Amino acid sequence: MRTLSYDELTPGLHQDRALVHLAAFGGIASPRSIDELRRRSNRLAEYVGMFAVEDDRVIGQVFVERLPYEFPDGPALLAGIAAVATRPDRRRAGVARTLLAEVLARERAEGREHAVLWTDRSWVAHALYERLGFRDVYSPPWVVGAPPRVPGSSVPVEGIRPATAEDCDALEELHDRACSERLGFRRRPRGSLSAWAAAGRIDPSATLRIVSRGGRLAGYAHIDRAPSRVVCGELVALSSSARRDLLREVGRSAEGRPVAFQHTLVTDDPHLLARRGSVDSPVSGRVLMAARLGRAWSSSEAIGKFATDDSRFVCLAGDRF
Repeated sequence: MRTLSYDELTPGLHQDRALVHLAAFGGIASPRSIDELRRRSNRLAEYVGMFAVEDDRVIGQVFVERLPYEFPDGPALLAGIAAVATRPDRRRAGVARTLLAEVLARERAEGREHAVLWTDRSWVAHALYERLGFRDVYSPPWVVGAPPRVPGSSVPVEGIRPATAEDCDALEELHDRACSERLGFRRRPRGSLSAWAAAGRIDPSATLRIVSRGGRLAGYAHIDRAPSRVVCGELVALSSSARRDLLREVGRSAEGRPVAFQHTLVTDDPHLLARRGSVDSPVSGRVLMAARLGRAWSSSEAIGKFATDDSRFVCLAGDRF
């Protein structure tokens, strides 16, 4: 088995890689979308990721992102481990472990001190990550409920409109301004949102709602709609009135379906989200794990370093990768 970086893959291997990605995640992570991310932002690592090749077939992949993080003792750039996948007929053969070990060694050599990834506690991969030194540091809280249907609830909230691709840079700036005094994921890799929009990975008009005050952007909400439910995992506002209007817009968008809120939004505004019959959970199956490169550590040490139990900690839907 050989390991190659993204730029070392031949066109035929790129096709294999896309099929491995499709089997694992339901999408192909096309070269076009990856090129857009590389051109428009600094989100991806210079080498993009590592790929396992056997008999001229891609059998596994690991992508690597560069993520700013505000620790209590100052900012640092994390290695974000993303899209870990193995071809179905090569699972349990050590492919992911080999790729991850190489990525972590490369990141340590480049000066990174920590790596993070998202997974689910119920997945077999969780145990592998623990063996590689990752520890659970954060699990998104949830509030779930069915909003009441009231007359006029289908009428758009005044001052709120769908976002456009041209709004993406301003939304990133608003996020950074609103989170400037916080810890955790208080900044985003510049240009990520516009790159995702250009690559077709998100549709701003379908998922993002903007509220304005005096002709100026005052907040936005990310609304994930499905036939059976609506989820809002990111709502950023510069005033309480803008926040309330965005919450009303989330409820309006639900149109009688169950609506769920998650991430820091839940812990920041429990009084705004509480409704009769709502169900809240302080944790979920999804979990952020962190490793200290080159040294083992305990769960308590990891949580203390990443300050996820601090009231200033922020993590929103856009910080999932």
